[in-house]
Amino acid sequence: MASHFGVTINEIEFFKRLPISDNPEAGFVGDVFGAWGQIPPDAYGVHAEPVAALMRQYNVPATAWKGLTLDDLRSEIAAGRPVGIWVTGHTAPGEPLEYITPAGDKVIVARYEHTVVVIGYTHDSFLILDGDDTYYRSIEQFTKSWNALGNMAILRGR
Repeated sequence: MASHFGVTINEIEFFKRLPISDNPEAGFVGDVFGAWGQIPPDAYGVHAEPVAALMRQYNVPATAWKGLTLDDLRSEIAAGRPVGIWVTGHTAPGEPLEYITPAGDKVIVARYEHTVVVIGYTHDSFLILDGDDTYYRSIEQFTKSWNALGNMAILRGR
């Protein structure tokens, strides 16, 4: 994701520098290299704010957002700013689940939480960069996946 914000960061080094927490809003839940598809308290992942905070330590002007709209997303892409987003699977439909952290905080999580970068769009689809793969997803399929985690995103410099 950072490379689309103009900075090269070693992915493994970045993972190792993420804070560890039992709350994905505060840090990575579980083993970064653990099994995929679980929910907290098992190996799960991390949400946008801790990722954006760490990106800023690398001088990447990253801001975490929730509730981003499709129009917001299109505006960012049209302005030449790819957007990192949280989806389920490889943009498969997902189901939001409520997780109560040991501290009593309520957090929405979803199985197969995953991040991708939106790099383009057409009138009826979005172009996704997912690791080394790129693919289009219909707006319907895209939103079923993105909505599961509250339309979470990282924007550049906003």
